Amino acid sequence: MKTTASILAIALCLAASAGAAQAQSLDNNQRNNATIKATLNATISGVSDDVAVTSAAIANSFSATGGTGSSLATLNNYQNFWGDARSDLSASISNVVDDVSVTSAAIANSATIEGDWVGVINNTQLAGYDPTSTLNATLVNVGDVAMTSAALSNSASIDADFGRLASFQANNAGVYGNMNATVRDVRGSVTATTAAIGNSLSVTGF
Repeated sequence: MKTTASILAIALCLAASAGAAQAQSLDNNQRNNATIKATLNATISGVSDDVAVTSAAIANSFSATGGTGSSLATLNNYQNFWGDARSDLSASISNVVDDVSVTSAAIANSATIEGDWVGVINNTQLAGYDPTSTLNATLVNVGDVAMTSAALSNSASIDADFGRLASFQANNAGVYGNMNATVRDVRGSVTATTAAIGNSLSVTGF
């Protein structure tokens, strides 16, 4: 009887612990009414390895990552951007043996959620002013080239199994991605991407 009672007590304790773990919640509230600006002017020459140049202006950023077996009852994300996000990158790069990557990014609201299980996910992202990315680049005598100028108002990526997902994204801003590039004497491939995105939601893992 004592052994049975002990096993029952242990089972009840484990069940209570599991219930408590699943009852956890996570709340994120971010508001930004200021100007966010990143400026990078780079002159690079004579490099025997890769070159990566990045200018990023990000107003509100939220990342939640759960480990193996992780669980949440509720995850609430609220992001409100009423400022100005600007990224300006000017690069002159020459005589690079390997690859060159150049990125200018301006982001108002960004959220990334990863985990095994979330009961309810509520995502709200609001943007009211203009994210603007500008990239001016001259690249001469290099390996592979990858150039990106990206401006995003609201971006959310969710990789989790969940019971319910409610996402609301509202963009009242102009979104501008600009690129001016001169590229010559490239030994590999060239990829140039300009993106202007108002609202983006990616959901996987369910």
